[in-house]
Amino acid sequence: MSKKLGVVAVVLLLFSLPASCPGAPLLRADSSRNSNAAAHVAGFLLRLQDSNGAISDEPGSPVVNEDSNMEYALAGLAAAYWHNHNPRCLRGLDKGIRWLAAREEMTDRRWRGSWFYAFSSKPPYQPVPTSPGSGITDVRGVDTTSALFVYLLYLRSELSGSVALSHRYERNARAALGFILKRNRSRSGLFYSSWQRRTSDGSWRLWRFRYAADQGDVYLGLRAGWLLYRDKRYLLAANRLRKRVGSALFASSLGRYVVGIDVDGSQERDLEGFDGVFPQGYLGWIWGNTAVNRRALAWLAARVQPSGALRCYPGDPGYSLSAAIFAMASGSLYAHSATSSLSWIVRRTYSWRDGSVRDSLAPGSEKYANVAGFSLISLLGAPALPGDR
Repeated sequence: MSKKLGVVAVVLLLFSLPASCPGAPLLRADSSRNSNAAAHVAGFLLRLQDSNGAISDEPGSPVVNEDSNMEYALAGLAAAYWHNHNPRCLRGLDKGIRWLAAREEMTDRRWRGSWFYAFSSKPPYQPVPTSPGSGITDVRGVDTTSALFVYLLYLRSELSGSVALSHRYERNARAALGFILKRNRSRSGLFYSSWQRRTSDGSWRLWRFRYAADQGDVYLGLRAGWLLYRDKRYLLAANRLRKRVGSALFASSLGRYVVGIDVDGSQERDLEGFDGVFPQGYLGWIWGNTAVNRRALAWLAARVQPSGALRCYPGDPGYSLSAAIFAMASGSLYAHSATSSLSWIVRRTYSWRDGSVRDSLAPGSEKYANVAGFSLISLLGAPALPGDR
């Protein structure tokens, strides 16, 4: 079979399979090999977690939860518990939530409900100033970090059958959602990325970039807040956000989501890096079978190589996360686990030695905790919102 015909076959297979509800359990791992690999990946994350619950961004990393890294790792542990009910995974999730709650700003009224961009991996886990570019000395108040904290509380509650932790941290959860609703939401209902500290005068200014993938994270947090606490404000904001994403962040001419909406209101369509690839599968995993998600998934499917890897732009090194989010979206839309891409992760970027998953095929590629978390979700076919109907 030629490469071109192989791509057509993948697309036809995707569109011939039955659709599934985005909240329903997806197909579990296709083979014992994938299940065994997933158990080993979960073990990698648990070994990376210290006694207080912090999961370093990678082995030996000086920072924790840079750009929500640890929160995605904890979502992976939740997926592992959903699959195997291993109490170690639940304890790891609990410890991680407690660590995050202890880092949340709850006293300063201006920043109540938010986190810094990164923290030290060593006690007492002080914030680590991080500059994303010239003229900026630090970042805080990231929309995804606040939202994902609430999402993790929901996962813990739903998967364990206990509401104890979500009740214990209800004040923290409401503060987290209150922060992004008050400080990061645009008039359109989409959410701005974060707050940045200027080098010139030390002031904090809102960075008005609206990432496509971030909207999915914020939706998960808002929906989780509604399911946990039945506050209609969260439901209304979540529904408005979901409705807005398809029209504002999908480029019909390209057949895919854009990276986001820039500060000048224009769409950022660049694909030179993973940021442009991620929403194509991540939003489909969250929102399931919609017209735009079918087109975004077809865009990904057209870039699947015979090996199962995805090459999405010239020079693409072959990211583990590209394969993972392709499998996640395939399961959410069509209850199909994208077997070749999952097998590629297990064969090429997963390590049987320590359970890590390398970021890509590039030499010296890192072993990030968030990559391990998303790999767990994809290998096990975990749903975004288990139990949500």
